[in-house]
Amino acid sequence: MTTFYFVRHGEPDYQSVGDWSGIPFGKAFAGLTRAGESQIRSAALLLEKERPQIIISSPYTRALQSAAILSRELGIPLWVERDLHEWESDRTHTVRDEQELLRLCQEHDACDGIHPAGSEKLWESRQQVRDRVWKVLERYLDYERVIVAGHAMMMQDVTEEYRVIDYGEIIKWNQK
Repeated sequence: MTTFYFVRHGEPDYQSVGDWSGIPFGKAFAGLTRAGESQIRSAALLLEKERPQIIISSPYTRALQSAAILSRELGIPLWVERDLHEWESDRTHTVRDEQELLRLCQEHDACDGIHPAGSEKLWESRQQVRDRVWKVLERYLDYERVIVAGHAMMMQDVTEEYRVIDYGEIIKWNQK
């Protein structure tokens, strides 16, 4: 059986993307703060005793930078997986208004991440996130211990731990 160690990226530096932070995809380019880098080095110390074999990462800069630190500290390979990205508030990638994006996020929360029966929403449901991420994880079932560097909502939806997940936090998970 494969054990997945989900690691939330370190604290992001959204100021580093400046004017891009208002663009729906702009925050994806934010790296880590110095504190964020330290959080991930601390996570590496905890993961070392688990003897992970490989790291797979979201392509978003904050997660990828976190995965690179883990890879360097643990001396294991890193693979980037496009579909490990964060939850999508706008699956059409057409909304350009921050207020509309906020409305979609609030709608997601009000619906508890579930599309109401008979309706199709712009945002990704919890089940859609699980399905997307599971298609990636399935490719790594030949490994015993896999680190997944990613994002809080993605981690919540896959592990079904619906709580605040701290930067650099590790959730050990086996598929049920």
